[in-house]
Amino acid sequence: MKKIPLAVCLVISVLGAGCIYYSMRPNTPLEFDKIYVVPIKNDSFAPQAQVLLTKQVRTRLANIAGLELASSPENAAVLEITIVDFGRSVATTQEDDTSRAKSFNVKMAIVCALRNNITGKVYFKDYRISDFVECHMSNNNFQAFQYQAIPKLTNKLANKVCDIICNLW
Repeated sequence: MKKIPLAVCLVISVLGAGCIYYSMRPNTPLEFDKIYVVPIKNDSFAPQAQVLLTKQVRTRLANIAGLELASSPENAAVLEITIVDFGRSVATTQEDDTSRAKSFNVKMAIVCALRNNITGKVYFKDYRISDFVECHMSNNNFQAFQYQAIPKLTNKLANKVCDIICNLW
């Protein structure tokens, strides 16, 4: 009877000891330690989204351990992003009237490229990322809801960009 709890404790302690040395980030570093974010271009009708997205991407990259934001593209990896699509579509309508929308999906798509200016290696080019945010309307002022959705949408896109860069580890 006493051997079973002892065996369970032994297995748990061995597994626990292994977890101490586990790291979410592999030990192999990126091929670069500095990254320059080119000011984002806006080839869509998204109002002022490029400034917000640039700030959010730079903030997230600055918080990645072992990666530093560069002030110039020399001796750094260069990240280029272009907003290529922005729009909305009806998500739901009111029950009594199918012609009036109750909520909209505000969507945005970006295209990214990352290259290492030191080695010339291209990590990805023309990589398309898109996402959407649903806007619920309590009155008919959609423009206000759309402007409130843009920071949430650019935040989601900034997270996706940084996830892609972190997966290069």
